[in-house]
Amino acid sequence: MRPSLLPLFAALALAPLPALADELPSVSWQQMIRPEDRKRLTGLWRAWTHALAETRKDTAAAAELAALGAVAEPLAARPGPPPPPGRYRCRLVRLGRGESAPSRMPAVGTLPDVSCTITAIAGGLWFEQDSGPQRVAGKLWPDGERQLFLGSMALVGEKGVMDYGADAARDQVGVLRAFAPGRWRLELPWPRWQSDLCLIEVIAEG
Repeated sequence: MRPSLLPLFAALALAPLPALADELPSVSWQQMIRPEDRKRLTGLWRAWTHALAETRKDTAAAAELAALGAVAEPLAARPGPPPPPGRYRCRLVRLGRGESAPSRMPAVGTLPDVSCTITAIAGGLWFEQDSGPQRVAGKLWPDGERQLFLGSMALVGEKGVMDYGADAARDQVGVLRAFAPGRWRLELPWPRWQSDLCLIEVIAEG
């Protein structure tokens, strides 16, 4: 080795190595989503139309649907940025009965507001309901004018939430879209728990 090159090699040896995360491409939702959930996501509009049609068959349920306002109007979605990291109020709205629900079950159902949190993480955002009988949590990826959601559901008494893909029966897929100033809704089609469509309304506090 020529002496004139020694300082150069010494400098290269002392230079910090690039972080592994910078070298590897981030995993996209297209790479993670299960085929069955991709099918559910593709059927989002069908879930909307089926749930609304079923709800409007019943006079009382139709009145409850109208009282929900814009959160239950599919065309109310508007372009807008995702909710910034912070704490929010979340309300769960259930539309339709789903295949497994008894016919006597109301076609519209809501649960009281609970606190929820949005946190910035690598490649997107993390959404999590902090309490409630059915807590939903998962990652949000930017996807055009909406956020794509892949997550899971925890039941009462469970402290943590499974990772998406760990249990197909718990997996949830959907999109998060704005529908009013300071309000977004997470639309979960065919959620496997007594509805055709589940909406989680995300409301900015203050």
